[in-house]
Amino acid sequence: MSKGGSLKARKTAARLLAVQAVYQAVQNKISPSSLYDEYMSFRRGMNVDDEQMVEADPQMFGSLLSGVTERWGDLQQIISPRVQQSGDVEPLLTSILLCGTFELLAHTEIDKPIIISDYLDITSGFFSGNEPKLVNGILDAVAKELRSN
Repeated sequence: MSKGGSLKARKTAARLLAVQAVYQAVQNKISPSSLYDEYMSFRRGMNVDDEQMVEADPQMFGSLLSGVTERWGDLQQIISPRVQQSGDVEPLLTSILLCGTFELLAHTEIDKPIIISDYLDITSGFFSGNEPKLVNGILDAVAKELRSN
């Protein structure tokens, strides 16, 4: 992958980076938006397995972090009942769902399938079991609830 990448690739990279930052924030009990500078300075476009990763779109990344921070209570209210039905959900999955739910809620200019597909790809990158199905089901239900388009 090239460092620059297409706009779509940079937005996808921003989603992945946001999930990682939200996960770190949840684990350390800090605000996700407090991690913006660290991630933009040290983690975007980094090498993984000797391959240069696409740099995250900074506006998208910032929007996701600040949005999840600002709407934390709303997002928890939306996903908690769905997560509770699924039993014990790992913090990384919760981070994926928080980012995906925020984006469905706030980024109405982006089509639902694009958002859901990217978060499914992220989930599949971390989990090999039923987790992608769980994320798909929850984000699809959230999308139907929050959006009419």
